[in-house]
Amino acid sequence: MGGCFSKPKPVEVKVEVVLPEKEREKEEMSPNGKASPLAYKANGTTRHYHHEERPINLNPYTNPKDMVEASVCHVKDLENGQMREVDLGCGKALLIKQNGEYYAMGHKCPHYGAPLVKGVLSRGRVRCPWHGACFNIVTGDIEDFPGLDGLPKFQVKIEKERVYIRASKQALQSQRRTKVMAKCIALSNYSTAITNMLIIGAGPAGLVCAETLRQEGFSDRIVICTSEKYLPYDRSKLSKSMDSQAEQILLRSKEFFHTYDIEVLTESQVVNVDTKSKMVVFKDGFRMEYNKLLIATGSTPKTLTCKGKELDNVFTIRTPEDANRVVKLATSRNAVIVGASFLGMEVAAYLCEKAHSVSVVELENIPFKKFFGEKVGLAIMKLFESNRVKFYMQTEVSELREQEGKPAKESSIISEVSALPSFIALSKI
Repeated sequence: MGGCFSKPKPVEVKVEVVLPEKEREKEEMSPNGKASPLAYKANGTTRHYHHEERPINLNPYTNPKDMVEASVCHVKDLENGQMREVDLGCGKALLIKQNGEYYAMGHKCPHYGAPLVKGVLSRGRVRCPWHGACFNIVTGDIEDFPGLDGLPKFQVKIEKERVYIRASKQALQSQRRTKVMAKCIALSNYSTAITNMLIIGAGPAGLVCAETLRQEGFSDRIVICTSEKYLPYDRSKLSKSMDSQAEQILLRSKEFFHTYDIEVLTESQVVNVDTKSKMVVFKDGFRMEYNKLLIATGSTPKTLTCKGKELDNVFTIRTPEDANRVVKLATSRNAVIVGASFLGMEVAAYLCEKAHSVSVVELENIPFKKFFGEKVGLAIMKLFESNRVKFYMQTEVSELREQEGKPAKESSIISEVSALPSFIALSKI
């Protein structure tokens, strides 16, 4: 079971409940008081996991031919609190010394490949220098996002005052580690209209919830529903690589969802949630009963409130199609971005080589002043100006006017993916 569906279809699965002892009797009844098909196995008995029964994260790299060992430095080469990127011949690792102990792990952040040696080491954790993902140096586990995967861990030993690292060649190449995950256990005659865990919203929060449940040994049915027609994707990339297709920015592959029995109902918008009867109603009238519910729909873009906001060439970037359309229309035209936020500036950087001109309208006097201070903000502003981006600071859009049936020059607007007030305007030369 599992995968992606535009419309729910009848399936046959086997389900094994993973519940604490005190919750078992309560969960053996459906929300409507009827006997629940979620509460029994094929042999008619119920059960739950004890702690020692949960999946164990075994080292998948046990083939001696896949292992490499190398001397990487002298014990005195590294002081407490220092990190060093070391080469094992077939790949690199991050060597860390903290409180007199040595640790070795993957050297690149699995999110965007940032070099972790340039990050921050503190209290047993390494934080990525680019977007702040945080990794435990003992386990390699990811403890703060963005990002989904942890880092591979490598063995460290000291011999004759030399530091040696023993690592898997495959792990050195992949630079990422996914935890062992459970799967849904089967029972026939299971209705598609009932699920144990329902997640509304297919962004990173909803996906991580589903993955964490599987990592913790949850073996019951999990359904993610989204109003979009894609599997969960990285929406933040829409402002960084605006011509990307959805398939290029997926958070997980289609095979991943099939492998771990995580169902994704695409183009399935929930219009009503009845928490008393534990029932949701979809836009097409389909009803689904649930035992547990997570609502993780995220935010919506903030649009302009000025007169003329409904004119043509006024856009909101929310989906890959929105971003693709902006790039197409902005080519060789004038583009105006209202709001010098992170995402607005990312869009300006992307369009500066494609548009005829790019202008940024901002209420503040210096971009990023609140985040980085005046000096850094001015340096960023000068960098953008050297790339043909023009700034209109301490300025606000009050009205958009039509010119020959279309918005006037530097007046049409496109909003970006976050709830921040950043917009883009397009017009012909």
